[in-house]
Amino acid sequence: MLISKFENTNVKQYIEEYERKHSFSFPAQYREFLLKYNGGDTPDTKFKIGRVSSDLKGLYGLGNAGKFLNYAVFDDMDKIKDFIDDEMLPIGSNAFGDYITIGIGKDNNGKVYFLYHDKAKKYIELADDFKEFVSKCKSKKIGHVMTIEERKALLIANGNKGIIHEMIDVWQAEIDKYGNMRQEELSL
Repeated sequence: MLISKFENTNVKQYIEEYERKHSFSFPAQYREFLLKYNGGDTPDTKFKIGRVSSDLKGLYGLGNAGKFLNYAVFDDMDKIKDFIDDEMLPIGSNAFGDYITIGIGKDNNGKVYFLYHDKAKKYIELADDFKEFVSKCKSKKIGHVMTIEERKALLIANGNKGIIHEMIDVWQAEIDKYGNMRQEELSL
């Protein structure tokens, strides 16, 4: 699986503070992952495990992690308590807002699960541990990121010249995000 890791300066301190604040411990393999990568973007990553087939937008981190893949989001929404009460912790999400979670209880510690965001709370087991889950995720390397000029030409060729102006900011954000993204093979 390919990942574009987040800044991991002081991540050990962030991990310890988060564990203390919420009275739990990250499972060992996920802690190792956080120390090395602090989460990260996983564009064009997919997995199919049992009856669950999904993309994986990214894995959560702490401190200097990405804005939308940061555990601070759960604190801001006061949602982390619900997960911890279930002896679970969200570790990633897909494009639809569904969660990849990891067990933090005595009987499920380190096991990885899938949770639909819009269905009754039912955690679907995916893997016995984080390493096994990651091994089942497949990524494609980001290729050429089209320039704004290339995108304009494509819209014009398809007869959609009228929407160019409204798309420029969206295109620029995508170019900024993916144009300089460094992907690496995730290894634990």
